[in-house]
Amino acid sequence: MSRYSFLFSARWLKYIAMAIIVIIACVFLALWQKDRRDQREQEIATITANYSADPVDITSVLSTPDSTLGTTDEWTQVELTGEYSDSDTVLARNRTVGDEPGFYVVTPFEISGGSTIAVVRGFTAEQDSVPPAPQGEQTVVAHLRPAQDGSEDENPKGLIKAIDPARIPGMDDAYSHVYVEASPAETGGSPEEALTPLPMPELDPGNHLSYMLQWFAFGIMIIIAVVISARRERKAAAEAVEHGAAAENDMVVIDKAALDAGAKISQPGSRYGRNRWASPTVRGQAEADEDALFEERFRSQ
Repeated sequence: MSRYSFLFSARWLKYIAMAIIVIIACVFLALWQKDRRDQREQEIATITANYSADPVDITSVLSTPDSTLGTTDEWTQVELTGEYSDSDTVLARNRTVGDEPGFYVVTPFEISGGSTIAVVRGFTAEQDSVPPAPQGEQTVVAHLRPAQDGSEDENPKGLIKAIDPARIPGMDDAYSHVYVEASPAETGGSPEEALTPLPMPELDPGNHLSYMLQWFAFGIMIIIAVVISARRERKAAAEAVEHGAAAENDMVVIDKAALDAGAKISQPGSRYGRNRWASPTVRGQAEADEDALFEERFRSQ
C-alpha cells in the first residue's frame, strides 16, 4: 500500500474528489434516463391498450365532470352524443401535424343530458379558413386526454395556447380536467373533410435506453482512467527510485589520504589504457614521460 501513498497527496485527493463528483452525476443522469424510459414504456402500453379499443360511455371512465383522468385511462375511446356550440370555437395555436404548423380546432360539445366537453375536431393550417362545426345532434367518437394548464397564458381573442377548459368560452358545467380528440373515421378520413385528422400518437420509445447506457459507460470510464493514472504514477516513481540507486552504485569513493600517499588507482578509461598515479606530482611527471616516449616512437616510424 505504501507504493500508492501518493494518493493521499493534496493533488491526488483533489483529482479523486472531482472524479467522485462526476461519477455521482453520471449515475444520477443514468437513473433519470431509466425513469424516463419506464414512463415512456408505460405511455406506449396505455396507447396500445386504449387507442383502438371499442368506445365506451364517458361516465364509465369519469363519474363526474370534476373527475380527474387516470394515467391508464388516457386515450380511451368514448362515444358522445350531443351538439356542438360552434360560436364558441377557438384555435389552439403552435400545433403541428406531419411537420406542418397550424392550429387545432377546438369546439365545446354539449352532451345530451350531461355536461359540456371540449372537442378537438381536427387540424387546420389556415387560421382564416376554419369550417363551421356540424349542426344538430351529432355522435362523436373521440379519445380522452388530460386537460392542459393555461392559467398563465396570454391568449388573443379566438386563440388559446393550452387546451384548458377554463380558458375556452361556452364551457359552463363542463368537464374541467379533460378534453377529447375526435377519432378519424373508419375509412381513414377525417370526421370533417375540411379538417386534417389528428394522427395516432407515436409509439417510438425514444433514445432513453442508449442515453442511460452512455451515462453508465462514462462513469465506468472515469474510474478506469483514475486507476490507470495511479498505476502509471506508481510505476514512474518506482523507476525513478531504481535509477537513483543505480547512479549511487556507479559512484567511486576515493580515499584522499591514499591519494596524497601516492596510491595507484585503476582507471580503465584513461588514455592508452594506462594507470594514473594518485600523487599529483608523480602523476604529472609520469604523464610527461609517457608523452615524450610516444612522440619518440612516432618519429622513429
